[in-house]
Amino acid sequence: MTITLRSEEAAFETSTPFILKDVPEARRHPIRGRGYLYRPQVAEGEADPCPKRPAVVVSQGLGGLKQAREHTYGRRLAEHGYVALVVDSFAIRGKDHDSHSKRALAATESTMLADAFAALRALAHRPDVDPDLIGIVGFSYGGMITVLTAYEQMRRLFLGGTPDADLRFAAHVSFYGSSVPRLDDPAATGAPVLILNGALDANVSLKRTSRIADDLRRGGSPVEEVVLPGTYHQWDSDDATPRFVRWSIRNVKMRVKRDNTIRDEITGIEVRGKASRTIAIGAGTSPRGYLIKMDAEATQKGLDLMFAHFDRAFGWRPEKGARTAVAAPERGVEGAAVTSQ
Repeated sequence: MTITLRSEEAAFETSTPFILKDVPEARRHPIRGRGYLYRPQVAEGEADPCPKRPAVVVSQGLGGLKQAREHTYGRRLAEHGYVALVVDSFAIRGKDHDSHSKRALAATESTMLADAFAALRALAHRPDVDPDLIGIVGFSYGGMITVLTAYEQMRRLFLGGTPDADLRFAAHVSFYGSSVPRLDDPAATGAPVLILNGALDANVSLKRTSRIADDLRRGGSPVEEVVLPGTYHQWDSDDATPRFVRWSIRNVKMRVKRDNTIRDEITGIEVRGKASRTIAIGAGTSPRGYLIKMDAEATQKGLDLMFAHFDRAFGWRPEKGARTAVAAPERGVEGAAVTSQ
């Protein structure tokens, strides 16, 4: 049997809520979402041993779609036997050439959540995907989205009242996800969550991330936290030498209330639109910035952990010869701190 990799552009229906309160109204004005589909394909004339496969939504970071990151993971997921949908939240809204800060102010977490759940619906309706075995992985800003989709409040908000109201993600993996939002309601979907961070990452609060992980555990989802020693933000980048990023959002803190209002923890203001969101983000943003640096060992370690997490959640055994390496390190990362419950 011969299995090859197929990639193609994909379209799906999504919306653009600026804040969570906008979701019901935004749903009445759908737009055409865009992504890139990676999937295994059996040679013509041969029977597929797995006609319905697990699938994974890939949520991008604020740096935009990168060959070294989102597209590479999309390919590796497909080579592992999954169907992968890499979501492009910025290009469809004319933000693909904007700076990080402009994207953060325009393509909000509510917008990217809408895309994530829209991608879940799109995959669930594919004939080659098992709708009960769809996971999500995200990077940095997309890692934050990945964690947010594990909350029952978010699942109900974006899928409730639709024909797909019973859908949920079956597993979540966050790579160096932003630690900005915490929810007052910890109720989770029950799906397992893996959170990967670098010990030297100055763009993520490890303390707040652990509190978020505890929230999810209290809410009913098992959470595994892994901190990779000696590792900076975006360790799976193509930056062979350290690159300084001017603004850090490590100390930005927002609370999501049970009624879906969002309140900044520093100023106490409610985020209602662009002006209040800019003030809230600015209140906690630090000019001390943070470093990005490629780390092949951490990349391989993160990839191994991601596949182990998804395989357990999906009950999946990859086909013989499945590729799981994005790098060829001489040795693995030792001493990674792991906590689970």
